[in-house]
Amino acid sequence: MPQDTKRINGPEISTSYHIHEENNRQPFEERLNQAIGGKNKRKDGRNFSESRKYFLKVGVVSTAKGSAYIELGNTKAIVSVFDPREIPKQSKYCALGELYCDFKFSPFASHLRKTPQSDTRGRSLAAALASALNPAVCRHLFPNLQLDVFANVLEDDGSVLAAVITAAGLALADACIPMFDIVTATTAGILGDRILVDPTAEEESLCMEGFTRDNHGIVMLAKLPTLDQVPEIRHSGSVSVETLWRACTRLNAACTEQVPIVQHVLVSKVKSRLAEIDVESDDEGEGDGEAPDVKSEKPDEDTSEDR
Repeated sequence: MPQDTKRINGPEISTSYHIHEENNRQPFEERLNQAIGGKNKRKDGRNFSESRKYFLKVGVVSTAKGSAYIELGNTKAIVSVFDPREIPKQSKYCALGELYCDFKFSPFASHLRKTPQSDTRGRSLAAALASALNPAVCRHLFPNLQLDVFANVLEDDGSVLAAVITAAGLALADACIPMFDIVTATTAGILGDRILVDPTAEEESLCMEGFTRDNHGIVMLAKLPTLDQVPEIRHSGSVSVETLWRACTRLNAACTEQVPIVQHVLVSKVKSRLAEIDVESDDEGEGDGEAPDVKSEKPDEDTSEDR
């Protein structure tokens, strides 16, 4: 691939400024006490089973068939869905349509600068996104066709995959793609006997660095609430079976709590669209009406003289 000549490259020998941060100079236990205080409270005041506030909006990308924007605390992402098209380089007939998912991070999404090219993490998250969306879409209705789903993370502050899956389900519904059910997802961080629902980036880092404990890791669960099915579970770390079961139980309840929020966004979108259709029909009705008769009268002769 040709080199980007417009980008200013750093020196060949340099030191990352992240090693001078206070968090990197503190031991693990001190950082854990700062992030998770006593009385089952986190730094931002949430309980272990409490999620951050959601903000959802659909129809944010004008060039896409459907789109959605999500804010989960400081985590921000945009998902766009485009019209079905023929599967490229497909020589045989495919009875079920396919979902092509692209998962990318903006260069400024995290502390470490991301490259414009897709990396291993992006491809892995794209595969998980496709696995979560495939059971929800009626792929048999568009055989030999492909749906393109593009996710762009603007800011990564933890639980990014769960936020993108929820936004992707909204974007598919906004694009009027036939679906069996909406999709919701939630992430949990496991650190010892603590199960942190919707962890931040700092808490995720602690959960992955807690190698001295028996249970540590991150679990993501996606759910189809109406069908009561789980299309995708993603786990990383070392977690016992009992702890994993307790985490999935909490995630199942957290996904159910998101359903009214997603339904409210979709209903608001439909109501606004119906209002626009009513206004357009009223304007057309006024335009089709007969114009009133206007009598033309001969203007009076100007008797004034120029002086």
